[in-house]
Amino acid sequence: PTLEQRNEFALSCCDHVEQRLLQSEKEKQQANDPRLLAGVVSFSFVNTDLRDIFRSRFPLATWVLVDTADEEAKLRIEQREGHFYQGKTDALLSSGESTEAKKEETPDSPDSEKDNSEWDFAPVTFHHVLLNGNDPIEKNAEKVAEILTQALGPN
Repeated sequence: PTLEQRNEFALSCCDHVEQRLLQSEKEKQQANDPRLLAGVVSFSFVNTDLRDIFRSRFPLATWVLVDTADEEAKLRIEQREGHFYQGKTDALLSSGESTEAKKEETPDSPDSEKDNSEWDFAPVTFHHVLLNGNDPIEKNAEKVAEILTQALGPN
């Protein structure tokens, strides 16, 4: 996707999250439920543009990064089938040529040959909680539940 397509997608995702939260708040009020409301958005915020859009729409959000080493991320990406991003190919990594030059030489190459460097993970430069992506899902889920409980306070 282009930058414009990513921006449109991110804005539509924000709209969806906002609508779901408003709907849940309305249902909560109708049920006379005094508890505070929170939501979890699970998404791969690889690019800063996507992060910036969500941060502007949800400025009070707590950001949690499930992090893995580059080697583990590469293994996981290699297991994907049918996903537009397949990571950088070994040919692009080891060629010594710039990825831009490689793209120009093979503009009609299959996805596995394309340079996807714009999808390299951009470092998170704002406050966030770090979780180990190699930990069991249950362990990280417990940590996220603790974060939500702390954010909402006693209730």
